[in-house]
Amino acid sequence: MAQTRFNNKKFTKQPTWVPATDFVGKILDVIYWRDAKKSAVVLSLALLALFILAKFPLLTVITYTLLLALGAAAGFRLISSVYKKVEAQIKKTDSENPFSEILSQDLSLPQEKVHAQADVFVEHATCIANTLKKLVFVESPLESIKFGLILWSLTYVASWFSGFTLAILGLLGVFSIPKLYEANQEAIDPHLATISGHLKNVQNL
Repeated sequence: MAQTRFNNKKFTKQPTWVPATDFVGKILDVIYWRDAKKSAVVLSLALLALFILAKFPLLTVITYTLLLALGAAAGFRLISSVYKKVEAQIKKTDSENPFSEILSQDLSLPQEKVHAQADVFVEHATCIANTLKKLVFVESPLESIKFGLILWSLTYVASWFSGFTLAILGLLGVFSIPKLYEANQEAIDPHLATISGHLKNVQNL
């Protein structure tokens, strides 16, 4: 009987996650927690960076970070060089730079990708600049009034939260909202459709 119930069950094969190879795909993999360990590390480092930037000036953080990296690399190379020289004397081989593999890597970016990303950035920047120009110089009085109301409401947000708090909330939102939406999409979509309909009605006023 138990065997019959087992055979009547329907098993569906769960889709397997394939790591992305492009830059945008890798970012989405981190945001959607495809690899929990990697996402946790990125989120922890980002929060740590925000806390450090909130306490110290940006230039100080950059210089001390580079000095720390330089000191660690120089110390490691010194110790490694001594070890390699001793090993070379024993084994009668040539010593080499412990960072030779990193130094041999080519860090140049493909020109096609650079131009493509630059074109996308310029397109979005131009669109934003044109939109701001129309709003600020009152091409449409109604749209400019709406824009002014949004700015006025943001002044209250700025009085309630500091820039650091907003950055923390934004970072936590990036790492939580997309995943929550993905897990509860069927329940959330009807509410989003209702909100979108109300927003369209307000815009059409």
